[in-house]
Amino acid sequence: MRIAIDMQSTVGKPTGIGQYAANLLAALHAVAPQYEFADLNWGRDVPMRLDNRLRWQQVHVPWHAHRASADLLHVPGFDAPAWKPCPVVLTCHDLIGCIFPQNLPPVSRFYWSKWQPWSLRFADAILADSEATKRDIIRIAQVNAAKITVTPLGVDPVFRPAPPAAQAACRIRYSLPEKFILYVGTLEPRKGIDTLIDAFAQLASRMPDLHLVLGGKKGWYWEPLIQRIDAVGLAHRIHVTGYIDAVDLPALYSASAAFAFPSRYEGFGLPILEAMACGAPVVSSNTSSLPEVTGDAGLQVPPDHPPLLAAALELVLTQPVLRTTLQTAGLDRAAEFTWERTARITCKVYDDVIRNVTSSVRPIR
Repeated sequence: MRIAIDMQSTVGKPTGIGQYAANLLAALHAVAPQYEFADLNWGRDVPMRLDNRLRWQQVHVPWHAHRASADLLHVPGFDAPAWKPCPVVLTCHDLIGCIFPQNLPPVSRFYWSKWQPWSLRFADAILADSEATKRDIIRIAQVNAAKITVTPLGVDPVFRPAPPAAQAACRIRYSLPEKFILYVGTLEPRKGIDTLIDAFAQLASRMPDLHLVLGGKKGWYWEPLIQRIDAVGLAHRIHVTGYIDAVDLPALYSASAAFAFPSRYEGFGLPILEAMACGAPVVSSNTSSLPEVTGDAGLQVPPDHPPLLAAALELVLTQPVLRTTLQTAGLDRAAEFTWERTARITCKVYDDVIRNVTSSVRPIR
């Protein structure tokens, strides 16, 4: 059997979808020798503006799958193609565009809040990163629960506590101080970075050696976040690094005094597991999928509540016993999430789809 997988998101500087696709494909090669995998991509880094995304996923992806004589097409994110030359499995990481449409420009708002959830119906099976995302798909997109399989993500083995020398080199490379709270993710309103900035402002006067590091590419409407930094008067202690190269992430997580993830909504929240795997104590929001990921291995606070976030971070930073407990629990928690498990669940879905759908689909050859 030949499985075609859309791998365009791995070209260039991959973010969450690209990392998911790359890690999943590597694990699939290891656990599913019965399948042959066809890597579909444009062959170059193409800026995925809305027009390019629609052209790629609705025209090029199914055409490439047809040319590859694929028995099944796996789209690892975004929308499923309306034209299906073979059965389609779609990974839906979240329905953020439906829940936070105000965070999107008008044209993109239509894509993410209307077209993307509608396109879920084209898929023969859907992989959801979390139970929270599955509930959203059923509620918002009106998809039959029987089509959805919860498939938690895994942690790449490269995420492990980095030695002191690697941590020091990373601090030098990004011009970072000795003691800092770390956030990693796209800089956009939904991520709750404004809450984190306000919480840090409350801690700053009591901890003069403490800094805040915001790592990640700039997303939609990131400018108000920079204005927020200027407004609290702590620009000299809040470091905005931009995109963090994947090779530097383990050392950066390991060097942090605490990892903060105050997001208002997540389909999964992989940075939490990456931080835990590197020995960083975690403080996260208690909303959407994040409790499924954090478990009892981190402190959880409501989103949009700077005083509670500041209090939780202060506990982690000032209570050595709690810090050690969270670090140990985090390492154990992260070890439960492997890409091998993700791949095995995914293969089971492939098998079910091929067995149940192929007979009713007439591929174009």
